[in-house]
Amino acid sequence: MIMEKQSSFKSGIMEKQKSLKGLMEKQKSFRIAMERNLSFGGERKKSKDSPGKRGDSPLHLAARAGNLGKVKEIIQKFDNNITNGIKDLLSKKNHEGETPLYVAAENGHTLVVGEFLKHSDAEIASIPANNGFDPFHVAARQGHHG
Repeated sequence: MIMEKQSSFKSGIMEKQKSLKGLMEKQKSFRIAMERNLSFGGERKKSKDSPGKRGDSPLHLAARAGNLGKVKEIIQKFDNNITNGIKDLLSKKNHEGETPLYVAAENGHTLVVGEFLKHSDAEIASIPANNGFDPFHVAARQGHHG
């Protein structure tokens, strides 16, 4: 009788472990499905693919990383070499239509945003990405009110 109770106790634990494992697998697949779903405003969540697949310029990459030193270095090179080149550089879009200012604003890099604004005009600062949002809208949407 004791052996029967131990056996049924063990099988009950085994069933609960299997049930728990199944639940965890369902949660994992649900999370993956949610990550694939559309995010705010209907745009796809940004992939963590390599920058080449995003079409980012070196300035986009520096803005995305919040690397103010690199941003200043790139701007200085263009400022010294090409007339109006900095405006073209700041207007350059990646595959998702994001400008370097948009990328910096989206990621909350306020010092980088400030540097871009020193070299931008209202036209450049209001260039929308493919999702229809401009840098100021995306910064506010992300909660970066600074």
